[in-house]
Amino acid sequence: MKRILLVLSTLIASASAAYAQPSTELVARINQAAGLLCANPGGFDTIFSPEFLKQVPASQLTPTSTQYFDNYGGVIRWSYLDSSNVWGAKVRLVLSKGFSADLSITASESGKHLITGLLLSAATPQLKSLDEVATKMSKLRGTTGFLVAKLKGTTIEPLASWNPDTSLALGSAFKLYVLATLLKEVNAGMRRWDDVIYLDSASRVFPSGIMHGWPVGTAVTLATAATLMISISDNTATDLLIHTLGRKYIEAMLHEAGNTHLERDIPFLTTLENFKLKETNHDFGKEYVALTTEQKRTYLDTKIAKFPRDSVGHAEGMIDKIEWFASPNDIANVLKYIRDHSASGEGHRVRDILAVNPGLAVDNAKWDYIGYKGGSEPGVLNLSFLLRSKATGEWYAVTGTWNDTGAALNETNFEGYIQRAIELTP
Repeated sequence: MKRILLVLSTLIASASAAYAQPSTELVARINQAAGLLCANPGGFDTIFSPEFLKQVPASQLTPTSTQYFDNYGGVIRWSYLDSSNVWGAKVRLVLSKGFSADLSITASESGKHLITGLLLSAATPQLKSLDEVATKMSKLRGTTGFLVAKLKGTTIEPLASWNPDTSLALGSAFKLYVLATLLKEVNAGMRRWDDVIYLDSASRVFPSGIMHGWPVGTAVTLATAATLMISISDNTATDLLIHTLGRKYIEAMLHEAGNTHLERDIPFLTTLENFKLKETNHDFGKEYVALTTEQKRTYLDTKIAKFPRDSVGHAEGMIDKIEWFASPNDIANVLKYIRDHSASGEGHRVRDILAVNPGLAVDNAKWDYIGYKGGSEPGVLNLSFLLRSKATGEWYAVTGTWNDTGAALNETNFEGYIQRAIELTP
């Protein structure tokens, strides 16, 4: 009887698998969507549902499609990544300029089966090895650093790299050190995730984020502040945590988490201090960089602290002198610290926080954990990932940083290189 039931269940599963595959109507919609990547896309009302076009009108679809076509070319062919549904699929597009992109699509089950959902990933260069990615990174204008490494026990085993020991400006990726400090104190029982802290005027900064618009005195838990800091890079949540934890403890974490360029990060700046020092209507930054470390601390606690937040004008530049700095190896070390100290207990929640925003369209079929934090500002771009292989359980760090004050950074190309590096990581 058991054998008969096993055979029946296998037949039912096989029949279900045979049925659950894209319909011929969906295949037609995939071809039409792929055909929109051209010089003169059109006919949107015959392809997309009215509800979709209300959210993404033709006036938005046209420039998006043509820009994608100009940058990466048209679709040569496509293949399924997920073909297990009748009215939805995920496919990989191969583009004529040497890139590929993933397309997720859904169509209505009734009527004309128009497209109700469409998501096109960042284009990825079709590089064949991690070394080719490193070579592409090395040829970007300005200064870059890149590392793919296996986190093997207590060691970091590089698989490919470029300038792995070069200290570069991180942008908001510095918030990893704030998160690591909070992790340490939670593990030590000094703090709890549900501890309540209150937004004060000294912590209200500028975007990114949403907390800058909240009333002073708003109560938030440490978990909420940390999640906002990492997932949407909330600057006000970050400064609130820095003030709560204490500057000196985050500076101690720099050393504990393996940052080998401590002198560049001490004093450890809040985001508001960074804005004020780079404010172009004053010479705060020039004055600051000429001081000793202890003089800098006094300068921050007096002149900078007293300068009104609402008087801060345009702020940028000086990314080689006033910033938060780390090399690719330093980033791998702090990611390893977070992994090592979040395996169990209360610290495990850090992994959930780091995984809220995946950063890029990373393949969930390959990785069962995707942690991400990046950073960007004029002249600065960083993408950093902590990954665990679904097949082997092994952990990897993938990180890239690009600094250049000469011209605007091409974020799309940089993201494509990092995405391809993740795809090529074994």
